[in-house]
Amino acid sequence: MRKLAISVAFLAMLLAGCADTATQGTQPEESAADTTTGITQPETTARTVAVPEKTAPVEKTTAPAEKTAAPATVAPAAGWVSAIGDSVMLGAVEALLREVPNLALVDARGSRQAPAAIDLLRQRRAADQLGDGVIVHIGNNGPFTDEQFDEMMQTLADIPKVLIVNVTGPPVLKAQNNAVLANGVQRYPNAVLVDWSSASANDPEFFAEDGLHLSLKGIQAYASLIAASLGSPEEDSVGPPGPLETITSGEDGAFGKCVGPSSWCDDTATP
Repeated sequence: MRKLAISVAFLAMLLAGCADTATQGTQPEESAADTTTGITQPETTARTVAVPEKTAPVEKTTAPAEKTAAPATVAPAAGWVSAIGDSVMLGAVEALLREVPNLALVDARGSRQAPAAIDLLRQRRAADQLGDGVIVHIGNNGPFTDEQFDEMMQTLADIPKVLIVNVTGPPVLKAQNNAVLANGVQRYPNAVLVDWSSASANDPEFFAEDGLHLSLKGIQAYASLIAASLGSPEEDSVGPPGPLETITSGEDGAFGKCVGPSSWCDDTATP
């Protein structure tokens, strides 16, 4: 009986072991790729497709042209013109007469300054010796103030066209006087600035050794710039009042020169 009990127990243990082994044999292996489902997921390669951004259509517009200030211009003088200046103009008298066909008076004197020039303009205005246009080149030898500029332009108020030629003298004087001249022409509708300072700035060959008076090349450039700024006279413009004559002071006109109709160039009357 005891032997039978042991045999049954041993048989039970053997059956239990076989069942456990069978269970382990049928258990599926876990996939390293998916421990949740036990199914190995196939490898996939991610592809990114670039989708162009939708942008708002660009409207074609035409930008308005930038407005630029028109250069100050005054119509050419209808009749004859005159020129008053210092020693820089003195060296260019003949060239001015060639370049400006309706130039009837040129009065240039060395060392002339603003007060003397204003007095001369006043005298010639009273004598009707200035014409329809006046060229003024003063300021290389001394200061030219705002008050003096206004006084000069009041004298020339009825002149249709006044050319103001700026200066190339000593640096401090040049800066001060050119500022006065540039500001002054803005106040008077009949005044036009002739920017000789800028036109000659990059060409030292325009000048003699002193850097102020003109070489032959500078004389031609100076006269051409003034003529261009003045403009061509009208075909039916009134010519100079009579033949011109020349009066000089100093050797070969070194101190001064006046070219104009007879009796206009009395040397004692031109300060």
